[in-house]
Amino acid sequence: MEVFGASIRVHAKSSVTQDHVVPQALDFELTTDGNIRMTRVSGQRNILISESNVLDFWRRWLPNLWSKRGTIRGVSDGLDWVFFYDDVPSNPPRMIVGHGVIDATFLTSELEAAIILAGSNRAKEISMATPFDAHDLSVGMSRIVRHNHRIHQNCLDFDEIEL
Repeated sequence: MEVFGASIRVHAKSSVTQDHVVPQALDFELTTDGNIRMTRVSGQRNILISESNVLDFWRRWLPNLWSKRGTIRGVSDGLDWVFFYDDVPSNPPRMIVGHGVIDATFLTSELEAAIILAGSNRAKEISMATPFDAHDLSVGMSRIVRHNHRIHQNCLDFDEIEL
């Protein structure tokens, strides 16, 4: 697997920080171990938020993004962080790192795209290496059952009805 050492960066839609530094973003990178690493970028500071194998990362983050509700919490670099949606579903998700020190909102579509793109090559490798059972379609064919056959037969019994 080729790793280029590059990451996909998703910039914050809005952010509130004490020192007003830029950029405010999330970086998604595929490591040489085949894990997705998510890093919170605040100016020159990088805080590791989450790192896990591709499928586990997708299971943790994508359902939350697609449902547009829920909360994901964690601790990294000695800081608590939380990723959540406000009560209003139309608002973008927020990520707060520390005790309100780094607060930012992100566009859901950009996060989804970054997470899927960061792990898609590794997921493809995993699926290609996984053997799937082959099903023999030539044996044991079940007959087709027509549930409305009786209704059809009853309709054919009527010749014509005069009104």
